[in-house]
Amino acid sequence: MDTNLSPLIVQYLYVHSRDEAFFYPSSRSSASATRVACRYLECAIAQAASLRLRDADCSLALATNLEDRRILGRSGVKLLERLDALGVQMIHADYRRRPADGSEMFMASRYVLDAILAAVEGQPGERQLWLTDLDCVWPNADLMFASAPAKDRIGAIEAPYDPDWLVADAATVGRTRKEIGELASQLGGGVALEQPPPWIGGELLSGTPDTLRALVATCDALDEQLAHVDKVLPTEEQLLTLAGALGLVRYHDLSGVARRIWTGPRHGAPRIDDPLALGLWHLPAEKGLSLRRAAHEVCSGRVRRLRCDCGDPTRMARRFNVAGNGFLRRVRDDGWLAGQRVTNAVRSSLRRRRRPHVASGNADI
Repeated sequence: MDTNLSPLIVQYLYVHSRDEAFFYPSSRSSASATRVACRYLECAIAQAASLRLRDADCSLALATNLEDRRILGRSGVKLLERLDALGVQMIHADYRRRPADGSEMFMASRYVLDAILAAVEGQPGERQLWLTDLDCVWPNADLMFASAPAKDRIGAIEAPYDPDWLVADAATVGRTRKEIGELASQLGGGVALEQPPPWIGGELLSGTPDTLRALVATCDALDEQLAHVDKVLPTEEQLLTLAGALGLVRYHDLSGVARRIWTGPRHGAPRIDDPLALGLWHLPAEKGLSLRRAAHEVCSGRVRRLRCDCGDPTRMARRFNVAGNGFLRRVRDDGWLAGQRVTNAVRSSLRRRRRPHVASGNADI
């Protein structure tokens, strides 16, 4: 592991086994574990490229439980080789902190806690780590690095949800800011909070190695405390929010420089006033569209236009649909998606003809 003090960007990917049940509503992929993993690897390539093509002063890593690349088929191996070429170092991390209730929705969301412990191993105490969801891009890395939290704080995005807004369907408790506040009151001896705690998004966490280790230890202790009162918080966002509500973790709000941005014409999320002023965009709805298209360009070696777009926030916003998408843009995007479906169908058909005894669920994408 590189031990210089440049920031370390850590993406993380848990690769499911074929017998695991899971559901990610915005993955834009099939239920095949292999195809879901490849879809997220495409996102990882797009994110790495958004940093490398702008010569951002940072190191890159991918924390994953994957041990044998071959289980992802030829397509997956090629995607991993492209990440290698982008200078992304692989870090092994087993998934040990799964949701105790066996939740299928966002079941790998807690994997970030295991990724943290794997990523901080051997790191200098002063180094700043940035753990990000795969479906992010960096329009202004320098702005992000300049916004790093103090040594005793964890950088995170505080989402501006209403107190009763349902933000975690995969749970029976702690689905809203108000419910997390009530749970914090119960665990804290019945002392009611003056107002619901801010909701902590899990798509971006930043801190030094010791602070991040302490965050994981706090989450582990909270899980034990919750088990004593027969409650489970299945997602990392719920656990992080509860830790903040109890005053166990001090957060540094990064929502002024990084946001979750829902794209497309059909969503009910709040509008982001000035996305061009941000340093990081989390784009859940772009997994199968602009992030995938960018990854295809990188994999084919056609990065000239992508490099130009990443060097200009306005062009980058158009590329990743952050600047909105009018009728002509939607027609273009829909046409690209239709072309990808046809191409994939043809490839799958050809592979079945060559390998008639291989189950379709195991075929490459």
